[in-house]
Amino acid sequence: MTEAEWLTGRDAEAMLARIGDRLSDRQWHLLACAVGRRVWDVIPEGELRDAFVWCEKHPGDPPDDAPEVEARLVAARAAAPELARVAQHAIVRAADPDADPDSFVHTYARKVNAAVPLFQAASKYAGLSVEQAGEAALHAAGVVSLLTELPPGDDQLDGVRRCVVEATRIRTAASLHAAAALKLMAAGDTAADLDNGKNVNVRYAASLEKVTKEEESLAVKFGDLEEAKQRADRKATARYLLDLAGNPFKPFRLLPEWRTESVVALATAIDEARSYDKMPALADALLDADCDEEAVLRHCRGTEAHTPDGPAHTRGCWVIDLILSREPAFVAAPPMVPPPPAPSPSARPPAGRAPSSGMDRLLRALQAADDDEDDDKPPTL
Repeated sequence: MTEAEWLTGRDAEAMLARIGDRLSDRQWHLLACAVGRRVWDVIPEGELRDAFVWCEKHPGDPPDDAPEVEARLVAARAAAPELARVAQHAIVRAADPDADPDSFVHTYARKVNAAVPLFQAASKYAGLSVEQAGEAALHAAGVVSLLTELPPGDDQLDGVRRCVVEATRIRTAASLHAAAALKLMAAGDTAADLDNGKNVNVRYAASLEKVTKEEESLAVKFGDLEEAKQRADRKATARYLLDLAGNPFKPFRLLPEWRTESVVALATAIDEARSYDKMPALADALLDADCDEEAVLRHCRGTEAHTPDGPAHTRGCWVIDLILSREPAFVAAPPMVPPPPAPSPSARPPAGRAPSSGMDRLLRALQAADDDEDDDKPPTL
C-alpha cells in the first residue's frame, strides 16, 4: 500500500494489513469500540450501554468483578430484543402490528371495503418492523459481548464488524417497513373516509395497486442493502484507522513544550466528554503554544486530504493520545534502504586478486609511512 492509497482511506483491509502488526492491544480494542459505536442507537439503554462505555474507558482490561458483570450482561442481552420490540411497537402502533389480517371488517354488508388491502399490508409491515427491531438489537448486544469477552485483536474486530453490519442492515429494514406501514395505514384511512359505497371495485383495485407499488419499492431498496452496509463498514473502519494511526508513512513531532496546561486540559475534556467538535479549539491552543507541526494542526482542524466528509474522531485519536501521553508516537515504518550500487568494471580489482578491506588499506598506509621515515634516516655504517 502506498502513502496516497493510505490517505484516501478506502481499503480498510489493506490498511489493517499495513499497520496491524504495529497496533497495540489498546489501539485494537479502541478501533473495535469505534466501529461498535455505529450501533449505539440500537443498543438498549441500561446495562449494555454502561458496559460499552466501560470498555471504551478501560480498553482491553477485564472488569474487577468479571463474573458478576458477565451475569448481568447475559441477562441484559437476553432482554435486549424484547425492549427493542416494545419500542418499535410504539412507533407503528397505529398500523396495528398485532392484528390478524382477516380481522379487518367491511363497512358495508356484502360489499368489498376498498381500504382493506391497505390496512392488511400496513399491519403486515408493522409486524415485520417490530420483529426486525428485536433481531437488530440482538446483533447490537453481540457487539458488547465481543468487547467484553474476546481479547483485543483482529478476531475481536472482525466479529464486531460483522455484528455491526447485520445490526445496521436489519435495523434499516425495520425502519423501511415501519415507514411503509404508516404510509399504507394513512392511505387506508383516506380510502375508508371516501368510501360511499359507489365504485367500490375500482377503488379496491386502486388500493391493490398502491400495495403492489410499495412492495416493489421495498424490493428495490432491499436489493442493495447488504452491499451498502458492507461499503459503509469498510469506509468507517478506514476512517477510524486514520484517526488512530495518522499517517504511518511519515513521522510527526509533538514537542514537550507544546503540551501546556491549557492544551492538556482541553484534550482531557474532549476525550472525557467525547466532544470532538472542539478539536479545532485544540488546534488554536496548540498554536498558542507555538506548535508548528502541520500534521497535528490539520488533524485537529479536520482539513486533511482524506477527510472530505469531515473528520471521524474517536477515542484513541493519535493527537489526543500524544498530548495525554497515553500512547507512544506511532513511528512511521522504516524506509526501504536501497542496496549499494554494483561497482563499475573499472573499479573492480584485477582478476585473481581479492578486494582489499579497510583494514588492509590502513596497514598498507602505515607501512608506507614507515618506509618514508626510514628514507629520511642517514644510512648506518
